Amino acid sequence: MKRFCLTALLLMIAACSGAGKASTLKTDVADFARYMRWGMIEKAADLVPSARRISFITQKRSAQANMMIHEYDIRAVEPDATGEHARVLVQATWSRPNDPVMRTELMEQKWEWTERHWQMVEQKPVETQAPTTPDEGL
Repeated sequence: MKRFCLTALLLMIAACSGAGKASTLKTDVADFARYMRWGMIEKAADLVPSARRISFITQKRSAQANMMIHEYDIRAVEPDATGEHARVLVQATWSRPNDPVMRTELMEQKWEWTERHWQMVEQKPVETQAPTTPDEGL
């Protein structure tokens, strides 16, 4: 009976930790998006691996001088089967100073579970193909 109770307890703990990772992923991704949207680069950098934080801050501060982010929307959060990695799609809408043209960019982020939290380890633009005929985009 003790063995059964111990096994049941271990299974419950394992299930809760998986659910906890998924919940933490959504929270960390939402925090990162909010920090990026409002220019809180140092806070966003807390969700980047420590070895890359300084270059992340430097790069984002430089970009902030040449652009203004108007929207930073999460489009998809897709953890893999292991619960250790996730693919996130975000869409940023931005403009340059003194330029009224709004630009939109779709980006793919790769996130990894490390110890007790998630980290955004890679971000790259998603290549989108423009319509080749006027009706194709409709």
